[in-house]
Amino acid sequence: MHHFDTDALATFVAVADAGGFTAAGVRIGKSQAAVSLLIARFENQIGRKLFDRSRRGVHLTEAGKILIDYARRIIAIEDEAMAALDSGSMRGYVRLGMPDDYIELFGTPLIQEFSRANPRIQVEIQCDFSRSLEAMVEHGTIDLALITRAPDSIVGELLRREQLIWCGSSGGQIERQRPLPLALFPEKDCRARPHIVNALAQAGIGWRAAWTSSHLPSIQAALDAGVAVTALPASVIASRHRRLNAQDDGLPALKPLEIALLVPHGARAAVRTVASFIRSHFQQL
Repeated sequence: MHHFDTDALATFVAVADAGGFTAAGVRIGKSQAAVSLLIARFENQIGRKLFDRSRRGVHLTEAGKILIDYARRIIAIEDEAMAALDSGSMRGYVRLGMPDDYIELFGTPLIQEFSRANPRIQVEIQCDFSRSLEAMVEHGTIDLALITRAPDSIVGELLRREQLIWCGSSGGQIERQRPLPLALFPEKDCRARPHIVNALAQAGIGWRAAWTSSHLPSIQAALDAGVAVTALPASVIASRHRRLNAQDDGLPALKPLEIALLVPHGARAAVRTVASFIRSHFQQL
């Protein structure tokens, strides 16, 4: 009777998720050579080739595509069984996505606390815009995500409402300029941007894009330089920046954003452990 080697299955999943043998080795603490050897032995054992290797990377064969879902389920069941016998034995590798403006307040302290409490679960943070993160969770390229909900969306589990606040440099009166110079994230990606520009339109205030960037540090640099104002979630506004009073500074009030947690149905035990920790973390904020 043939049996699957769960270590080989875990390595197979790691290669499929990482897209290569070297990256998979980093994730699971093995050398590239050890990963390659283990996969080769596994392929010989089952009599099927699992990966096509080319200059463009490593991709699942048809047999690999058939096996991958079973492999994930077998590993998840093993993790749950071990955790049921010993709560301290939970292990795994979890890919958590979030926008980069969440990192300082939510991401860094959350992962530091989680790692101390769950040393055998490795968490990889992947930063991207919420729209992209939703698709990544749906396609299985990340395991769960913190996102900003789209307007009127009910996707995911609501964790927190975060007020958008106008902010600018510590000196100057650039918020009085018209058209108003704005530092903004790209239109196609940013879910706060529609709130900002719609509020300005309703208030009859003209604006121009003075600075556009996909990354929060760059937006903050525009404020530091005094060339633009922006609106950010209250919790991510740096102490060096001036919070503007909408009424006193002639700017419109803004609607809050909704932060939600996306966890796919049937998530592995390690993923559910991370999700539970995130919920507890937000309850304490």
